[in-house]
Amino acid sequence: MINTLSVDHVRSLDGQEFSFTPGINVIHGPNGCGKTTVLESVHLLSQGFSFRAKDLKELVTWNADELILRGAFDCDGVPLSRALQVGRRKVTAKENGNAVRAVSAFFGKSPAVIMQPSDIELLRGAPEIRRHWLDEILCFRSAANAGVLRNYKRVLMQRNQWLRQFKKDGCAVGGEDLFQVLSRQLVELGAKLWLARINLSAEISPVITGYYRRLSGGVDEITCDYRSSILKELDALDAADFMGTDELESMVAEAPADYSAGGVTEEMLRNAFTEKLADLEYVEKLQGVTMAGPHKDDLALCASGYEMRSVGSQGQCRSAAIAMRFAAVDIAQQHVGKPILLLDDIFAELDVNRRDAVASLVREKDCQVLIATPQVEELPFEADAKISLGAS
Repeated sequence: MINTLSVDHVRSLDGQEFSFTPGINVIHGPNGCGKTTVLESVHLLSQGFSFRAKDLKELVTWNADELILRGAFDCDGVPLSRALQVGRRKVTAKENGNAVRAVSAFFGKSPAVIMQPSDIELLRGAPEIRRHWLDEILCFRSAANAGVLRNYKRVLMQRNQWLRQFKKDGCAVGGEDLFQVLSRQLVELGAKLWLARINLSAEISPVITGYYRRLSGGVDEITCDYRSSILKELDALDAADFMGTDELESMVAEAPADYSAGGVTEEMLRNAFTEKLADLEYVEKLQGVTMAGPHKDDLALCASGYEMRSVGSQGQCRSAAIAMRFAAVDIAQQHVGKPILLLDDIFAELDVNRRDAVASLVREKDCQVLIATPQVEELPFEADAKISLGAS
């Protein structure tokens, strides 16, 4: 949980201090007063990235040289202080007074989960949005996964740079030897990432469907399937494009302690990926891009056998997105610790039944909650503390 937050030159907020209780904290005020900025600041100090901006410089007040954030956390009784200074040229992050290599190093000790109206893009949006969500909670599950993800993205970028140069010039720095080295590295890291995602999908899919059932009042059901082009290369999965919830659950139930998903091992994934890249090499050199790998996968949420991104109603998609966020809360709580739950005016888009269902789940989680809303009286539960922000 977070105890205090100090904000200087962050968007519309400057020179403000906030104190939070362990329970439900409601941040209220008119639109544009900085409510979401408070949640964003907490998320940044907790997770090491913003849920609104790709470049942290976007958070600096337009006429200021730098922003400064400070937060005091309690991680299961262990005090933790963090500070972040973002200038136009330099970013400095500190934990307990000691400099860390990057703000991303904040991830993993005091988790936070954000729920916001734009979460509907988890269903409606491109596959990369769902991959980002999946990979974030993959890192909750194991710190080693963060290293695999980081290294996979680095090798993928280097391989794509080689392919782009080859497409343009007919040759590339390092020649074929470098290309083969990068391909082997991509295969090794890709196989590890695939197996970790299959593990996670097995754990998370029934959780998502369970939360959706509660949020919809049992009116309809959804399935959650991990989609990967590489899986159909494996005879052990019977050439399946999708791994359904039932199949994933049975894999975990029958798996040995060292986990081999339904008989699919890391070696099998490596072999399939190697063959896939070999088949695609000619086309990749023509296109100048890596055309297969975990970076092409998707998590498909379906209703009545059809993907919700195409056929789901607004209410169905919002319920599914909230279910995904609550599943992330469970993963964080199981593998890291109780997360800070950040709710950015999510109740305005929900009908009465779904509002009550979300409120019930929030109370059940027994997490510290920070809610941003323009109307305190419309919340479906009582606040333990209220923070009022005036117009900017």
